[in-house]
Amino acid sequence: MSPEEICRRLGEEKVKVIFHELTTDTMKKVLREAKIPTTRLASHTSSRKRNDDWAARLWRAVAEKPLTTTAATLLFEWLTRGRRPMLAEFLTAIDVKHEGGLTDADFMTTVAKEKLCEAGQALLDGGHHDRREVAAYLLFLDASNKSEGFAPLDLEGVLGASPLPVAQAT
Repeated sequence: MSPEEICRRLGEEKVKVIFHELTTDTMKKVLREAKIPTTRLASHTSSRKRNDDWAARLWRAVAEKPLTTTAATLLFEWLTRGRRPMLAEFLTAIDVKHEGGLTDADFMTTVAKEKLCEAGQALLDGGHHDRREVAAYLLFLDASNKSEGFAPLDLEGVLGASPLPVAQAT
C-alpha cells in the first residue's frame, strides 16, 4: 500500500491530527513537498487558523492527487517525531539496535519475516499504542522497503475502510 493510500485510509480527521502534531518547520517541509504555498493569508488571524488551513489543503492534495513523496514525508516525520516509543518497542522486539526508536539498520531485509510479523502482531495486540497507528507504521515500513512482509497481519483491515472517492474528499 502506498503512503498516500495509507493517508487516505486513515482519513481526513486523522491526517489533519497527524499534521497538527508536527512543528511549524516540519509542516512547511511537508507543504513544500506538495507544492502548497506556505505564505500567511489575511484569513490566517492566528497560528491555529493558519495550521487548520494548511491541514485542509494538505488533505485535499493527498486525497485527490498521487502525492507519494508528500504522504511519505508526512508519515515519516510524524512517526519519527511523535511515535518514537512505538518504533522503539518494535525495534527492541526484533533485536535491532536503536536510539530512542531511530536506527540506520536495514532490518526489513536482515530480520526474518516471521520475526517481523511476530513483533508487528505483538505491537498491534499490546494495548500500548493505537492499533490504526501501528497498522499505518507497519504498512509504511512495507511501502518504504517495497515489500509485503506484514501482509499476513491483515493491516488493511486494521487500518479501516476503503478510501473516500475523490468526489467526497474534502
